[in-house]
Amino acid sequence: MISKVFNFFTLAIASLVLVTMQSCDDDDPTVGQGEVTFEITDAPSDDANIQGVFVTVADIKVDGQSVGLDQKQTIEISAYADGQTKLLTDAKVDAKTYSSITLVLDNTTDANGNAPANYVLTTDDTKHQLTASATGTTDITIDKSIAVVANTLEKIVLDFDLRKAIKHANGSSENYQFVAQSDLELAVRALRESEAGEVEGSYQESFTTNSDMVIVYAYHKGDFNQSTETTADENGLTFTNAVTSAVVVEGLTNTYDLHFIEEGDYELAFVAYDKNSTTNQFEFKGLLDADLEINSNVVNTINVEANASVSVSATIVGLL
Repeated sequence: MISKVFNFFTLAIASLVLVTMQSCDDDDPTVGQGEVTFEITDAPSDDANIQGVFVTVADIKVDGQSVGLDQKQTIEISAYADGQTKLLTDAKVDAKTYSSITLVLDNTTDANGNAPANYVLTTDDTKHQLTASATGTTDITIDKSIAVVANTLEKIVLDFDLRKAIKHANGSSENYQFVAQSDLELAVRALRESEAGEVEGSYQESFTTNSDMVIVYAYHKGDFNQSTETTADENGLTFTNAVTSAVVVEGLTNTYDLHFIEEGDYELAFVAYDKNSTTNQFEFKGLLDADLEINSNVVNTINVEANASVSVSATIVGLL
């Protein structure tokens, strides 16, 4: 009898231990899998000759391991600006912290089997191949720490900045090409949507610029250097250290919107451009002196919080 009672209690205790262990596993955010969506957006090109920019996504990797795409996708990435995104994939991955994301572009053919796979479509309906090679892949790796928690959804946005990613090709039959690999990787940001906010701005001029276009660039506080940013780099590009940018849209009220900005302090730089009637390109005219206000308070920096929008009024008072 004593033996039977002992065996009963032994079995009961063992069962309790197993249940407790299972419960602990269920509560452990590093055990199991989490769901991650990968979306892509664009900071658009300001080239008036460009009708559209197309890229063919073959895969997405985290820490070098494929998350799996149902099939490759050819995306008119220039159509996904102003806060719009295109879903690339929805994947289950192990719950842990990852340190990099790789966007894999197919260089050979687009999703319909046509070449080129990645190209600029100009207003004369000509396709300009962006990659130096017409075979293999272009792998764009972004260093980004992402903690995936078990049984939760994480939304990752890849911000493909076309202004930084594409250059005019000298000595080539193509008018446009991707910048060098190291620069291309700096042209794509990866961020957690839950950690991003936005700037909604209004724009007016007390000093008339008579410009054809104004672009606002957002910089991390302390990162803007006028001399560096207004001098073209080896790719012929300027303002490449900006986090993101937007064109001021003319209307009854001139406005601009800066989307997918990670929380932190930022500076805004307003730049005027004139359109060259011969080349149809926008050329740098000058850096604008802007007075910024938030809730009628004059500010020099903008604080962006996650999942929030900050309204900023800009008044142009002169040239710098």
